[in-house]
Amino acid sequence: MKFSEISVCTTTEASEVVAYFLQEACMDGVSIYDKNDLYANSSWDYKDDGIDKSYGEEVIVKGYCNLEDTDRVLDFLRQSFVGILNAGSLNMTVNQVDGDAWVKTWKETFKPIETDKLVICPEWQNVETDKKVLLLDTGVAFGTGQHETTSMCIKLCEQLPLTNKSVLDVGCGSGILGLSALLLGAKNAELIDIDCQATDIARHNAEINGLTDCCSIKTGNLTEQTNERFDIVFANLTADILELLHKDILKVVKSNSKVVLSGILDVKLQQVMSIYSDCFSVEQVVSQGEWRALLLSVKRDI
Repeated sequence: MKFSEISVCTTTEASEVVAYFLQEACMDGVSIYDKNDLYANSSWDYKDDGIDKSYGEEVIVKGYCNLEDTDRVLDFLRQSFVGILNAGSLNMTVNQVDGDAWVKTWKETFKPIETDKLVICPEWQNVETDKKVLLLDTGVAFGTGQHETTSMCIKLCEQLPLTNKSVLDVGCGSGILGLSALLLGAKNAELIDIDCQATDIARHNAEINGLTDCCSIKTGNLTEQTNERFDIVFANLTADILELLHKDILKVVKSNSKVVLSGILDVKLQQVMSIYSDCFSVEQVVSQGEWRALLLSVKRDI
């Protein structure tokens, strides 16, 4: 089986943003090759004098997708890269790689992730812990909890009073946020994604964690798939999509609901906050790198 390896030339400053969009469009396991990392690492016992010659002057960010998805991914990246500041050439190249070898390497690098209250563990590994364990198979295409946008959501999730609450996970991907909320005490969860591959994987993850009976998983967009109102809403998307969804999210909350928004670049934070400020109050802003997440509460009765 073959995959397309997409390489993007950029700068150190923009590499995390480029990696984010690659991860949105491609499979998990995006890699950043930056010569500056060689000099930032002070723990080397020995470094070959010629090793930096294997790195170009620009930073290279690599992601992977199915061959048939290549054109779609390239179009998505071209649109997403518009407006990124100080990003270098953003030249893109495509190579075919051996998929079986790549998947094996990816599985070896996906290790258990420990948070304050959870351990997110690959389905094919075992872990000994007193914390709640969320088994996860992302199908190599969806979130594992390693990216800043997801980890900030989990951090906020662990702070919320979830006992007997209803939860909505918009753009659920692997289902990591909705399923985490259930493990932490939520009564039920609805997981929605426009991508049928995501909902298939989320359904599998619900099964392996014994959560099928308390969650509903649907394929489609938010307004078409639910008429319910929820106590907690998670939307880990992008700033542009969050802006488009703000009226729809208002339709699925109660007067005392909490909303967690993530996938917001720092340069888009004020813009997102402005759009949501008519009906929501900002309770908390969480930061990791260039990314921001918001915890909102409803201002008025719905």
